[in-house]
Amino acid sequence: MDTRGRLLGNRYELLVPLASGGMGRVWRARDTLLERPVAVKVLRSEFTGDATFRARFRAEAQHTAALLHPNIASVFDYGELEEDGERLAYLVMELVEGESLSDLLERVGRLDPARTLDIVRQTAAALAAAHAAGVVHRDVKPGNVLVGTDGVVKITDFGIAWSASSVALTGTGQVVGTAQYLSPEQAAGGKATPASDVYALGAVAYECLTGRRAFDGENSVQVALKQIREQPAPLPADIPTGLRGVVERAMAKDPAARYPDGASLCEAVEEVTRSGGTAPIRGTGRTGTAVLPLPPVAGGAAPVPPPAPAGTAGNRARGLGPLLIGAVAALVAVGVLVSLLATVSDDPGGQASPSTTTATATEPPAVDVVADDYLSRPVEQVQAELVADGLQVQLEPGTTEEVAPGQVTAVSPEGALAPGTVVTVSYAVVPVDNGGDNGNDGGGNGNEGGGNGNEGGGNGRGNGHGNGKDDD
Repeated sequence: MDTRGRLLGNRYELLVPLASGGMGRVWRARDTLLERPVAVKVLRSEFTGDATFRARFRAEAQHTAALLHPNIASVFDYGELEEDGERLAYLVMELVEGESLSDLLERVGRLDPARTLDIVRQTAAALAAAHAAGVVHRDVKPGNVLVGTDGVVKITDFGIAWSASSVALTGTGQVVGTAQYLSPEQAAGGKATPASDVYALGAVAYECLTGRRAFDGENSVQVALKQIREQPAPLPADIPTGLRGVVERAMAKDPAARYPDGASLCEAVEEVTRSGGTAPIRGTGRTGTAVLPLPPVAGGAAPVPPPAPAGTAGNRARGLGPLLIGAVAALVAVGVLVSLLATVSDDPGGQASPSTTTATATEPPAVDVVADDYLSRPVEQVQAELVADGLQVQLEPGTTEEVAPGQVTAVSPEGALAPGTVVTVSYAVVPVDNGGDNGNDGGGNGNEGGGNGNEGGGNGRGNGHGNGKDDD
């Protein structure tokens, strides 16, 4: 139903549609009481009868209204009403004159390091405010980052944000977000944390600097698996060292190796900005220690996550894997060296003496693997245990409804295995939305040809983003 010219709540006159998608439509509107331009997001009538959708819509209003920050698009009002037998829900937001970052990238390709740093700094500052308030955005992406004509950057669309004080609006293990910017732990069905928002913003920075997404594919599941298993292509050679380090750390696969939250990322970006983009990476996490990811294990086996900052039993447990691997490697090296020395005579020429006794290396004991011992357990625990036993681990995610996301579904081979054997550990993940609707479907202030739209080209002036998470 076209509501152009309609007066919502006897106050907000809908003028021009800016974006439309799965959940609703965004309008440029006029607040007739205060005589100011605003952006109004109207939930589609087919969803207003669903209590869950209405609760999620109200949660967006509540989350955003509680966040007062110059880099967060403000929420002014929320309403629900019934007119002519139709039930409507709407959200009134600040109208940002400008364009979404997604439209900007589509228009110019890639951004220079200085502008990228400025956009990331302002967005990280907004996330810092959200994280300090206990809110995780969960859908940071270019479509939800608004670049004003005055240079001010604002993040918007807290439609699927998670708050420590709110009731869960998604089912257990349900994955929400946009696949191209989804953190590995979210893609595996884990809970989003402030570090998950950091990963997403790192992926946004990567796209700004390269003009392409870090991971893409034919469907959302394929992209999500890449988030879990693959590393993005290296950044261009012309990217300054300091900025390169910030992006790489923000996109670390292990959350413990990233900046822990928006404040830490913002601090790192400001340091790089002050140095002209060449500042070395320092420990800007809460412990003051930078944690670097381990390189991939040869043969395609998954790397062991680096230890998290000390302070919890769980963190200490995660640190055992790398230590045990190092110990095993050292023992093997010593054994090989002893074996070589035993076959060499005292002859200066280094020739083996006929009278020299050759030492025989002791065969390391086999590792007994019983698949049933690992099924339906968290994949991280199983991986750590197998690696600690001297085996290599190849992770194989797959979709299933039989076990919860992140839990092991199969282990092979099993039996008495020689140390160093590659063991394939299969675990469950959940299909995710690839953002087809997700970025531009009437959330917040879209960019669809003027004003606040985020879909459909034009100059896209305004609060560009979308909520379209209709499968969330």
